[in-house]
Amino acid sequence: MIVDVSEIFYSIQGEGSKIGYKAIFIRLCGCNLKCPFCDTKYALSCKNPMNAHEIYEKISRFPAKNIIFTGGEPTLKDNFMAYFMKKYNNYSYFLETNGTLFPKKSINLFSHIVVSPKMFAINLDVLKSLIKYSISIEFKFVVDENFTKELELMEELGLKEATFQPVWLNDSMESYIKKTVRIIEKLKDIPYNIRIIPQIHKILYGQKKGV
Repeated sequence: MIVDVSEIFYSIQGEGSKIGYKAIFIRLCGCNLKCPFCDTKYALSCKNPMNAHEIYEKISRFPAKNIIFTGGEPTLKDNFMAYFMKKYNNYSYFLETNGTLFPKKSINLFSHIVVSPKMFAINLDVLKSLIKYSISIEFKFVVDENFTKELELMEELGLKEATFQPVWLNDSMESYIKKTVRIIEKLKDIPYNIRIIPQIHKILYGQKKGV
């Protein structure tokens, strides 16, 4: 089975509850959304076909057992992910998704799923199904200083906790830090268990790929 792969790299997870853990990232090509703040536009329409064995040969060189399928939007390749995880089941698999498509073939093969809903493209049915059928799940929102809609969605989904990640647009390091502090201060009085995690990969590596 063949899939288009943007990049495969070994790094640490910089987001969500698994932050800091070593992991192998498989970034698949293609996405069903066009987010204005996307920092992986190079993965939206790339063409780099690889078969499952070629991918396994590459990931087997790295000293890690956690594999993260990311994108783009990896659930577009639901069949491939299910095939790969069943064939190479000596790894723990994780998914990063925008929550607009339900991966019915692979859903029960992921140890953990991070859902990052985009407020202009909410699919409540899919989000509720992900919550219902995932083995382990968390929600991560990329937010600006007005996060009313994100809080409303948390209420509608019955979420008591989430990660908020201040969005990095055309910020300098100084302006991004100040924005993050303002968001922290606004969240102090919010009755939810919300973790604030800055976009660590941008702070450490800037716009560099494969990190």
